[in-house]
Amino acid sequence: MQQLELFNYRKDYLFDNKNQIAHWYDILKETKNTISYAEHIDPNKGYAIAGMEYEEYVDVKKNKLRGLTYDQILEYLKSAKKEDRLKKYKALLKFKNIPYEADLFTWYNEDL
Repeated sequence: MQQLELFNYRKDYLFDNKNQIAHWYDILKETKNTISYAEHIDPNKGYAIAGMEYEEYVDVKKNKLRGLTYDQILEYLKSAKKEDRLKKYKALLKFKNIPYEADLFTWYNEDL
């Protein structure tokens, strides 16, 4: 994420919360070629599988956006209920025939 700031690419948190069990957040961000929306869950030590982090994401290449802008995507995501965002965003991209890559990614962080 530091790199994004160095090159003035945007990132917007749509949700950011934590408690004794986990830290979870939703973020829209861009790089030179891609706009990514991701929902993260990072369990705290002693909960779920401590150190196992989860990210469900949708990546879209900027050159495939068919006129859709970062700001339009951000406003669309903000207008959706948190629990519906991912599903509605994928539906929007399908409706506009915009190809995207989506997956659920998990990894183990030994520091947690």
